[in-house]
Amino acid sequence: MKLETVLNSVRPWAPDRNTTDGVVVGSIVRMVRNLPGYPFPGWSTEESRAAVAAELLPVLKSLRGYKTAFCAEMSKLSYGERRVLLTRKQLTPGMAARQDGCYIMIPQRRPNIIMVNEEEHLVIHTFRNGLNLEDGVAELQRLDDLLQEQLTFAHTAQHGYLTSIPSEAGDAMQLYCLLHLPALSTANMMNQVTKALEKLHVSISPYFSDAQDDTGHLFVLFSIPGPEDSIEEMMEAFQEVVGHIVLRERQVRRKLLAEPGLHLQDAIARAYGLLTNCRRLSIKELRDAVSLLRLGTLLGLITWAEDEREILIELNQFGLAQACITAMAEEKCDPTLCLRRATATRDFLNKHPHQFSDNTI
Repeated sequence: MKLETVLNSVRPWAPDRNTTDGVVVGSIVRMVRNLPGYPFPGWSTEESRAAVAAELLPVLKSLRGYKTAFCAEMSKLSYGERRVLLTRKQLTPGMAARQDGCYIMIPQRRPNIIMVNEEEHLVIHTFRNGLNLEDGVAELQRLDDLLQEQLTFAHTAQHGYLTSIPSEAGDAMQLYCLLHLPALSTANMMNQVTKALEKLHVSISPYFSDAQDDTGHLFVLFSIPGPEDSIEEMMEAFQEVVGHIVLRERQVRRKLLAEPGLHLQDAIARAYGLLTNCRRLSIKELRDAVSLLRLGTLLGLITWAEDEREILIELNQFGLAQACITAMAEEKCDPTLCLRRATATRDFLNKHPHQFSDNTI
């Protein structure tokens, strides 16, 4: 299967309005495993990486749903292809720098990504919409059982599954949530949130790390496990932290909406005005404006003639697709990219009838 097929078939995360008002956009569970007798990828040689890949790849390709999966050695992917996968979070920064003996596998109809010889011999990510960690953990445990029918992983009774980072040993799983926090970002409260989370052994970072800021008001929250923590204990504590952040975001949204100056409503209206009238549009402007339009939709300030949930999905997909265009164009330094992005944005909004509520202006 070609990479283009994967990029066109995998749908982006969609906000789960029913439980989190669109705050928790998606969940990721990461599982790592290592083979005994081989050095970790950070200390490996080209020969040892090739040996690990030769042992893992046939087993992975034999799994149901993975026989026709996209599979490529990192040295065969161009710079632009790596940038697109990195932007879509279908590739980790560490893996993007890998070369010979390192492979990525993406099935077309399963929300999983498999990396061979990333930071560990085997890394599997599974994605879910909304706050759905239990389903992700169950999926990886099922895959683990299937793999262990044919493979033996490095494991001890005292430390559990062995990893290159000692604190991740044990179940060797890590939990992530993608959060949409426009109110906390607009209120300049993210530094306060970050410091509070550090005390709870949870970290948060911008989703678009390539921008080095909170572009798009999207953040990734991730657990920092200890060897003594089981995945069940870690998941329970992590979900409690997510609940506190969701509650705080809701509180700040209500506070901003109640302000007499209509600052939040004005920001949403200005974002709409930018997207419908711009002639040049940077990726940062696009991400921030799409974020505010999504917030306006969730708050009921913007109504769409079509199904609201599908519009949110398309808005998310559109912003991500434009980021991928940027990633591909960086290789070519296309001077017309900002112009074409603006035209594409105007065309997108013209195809979806909508209106502001009376409280917007």
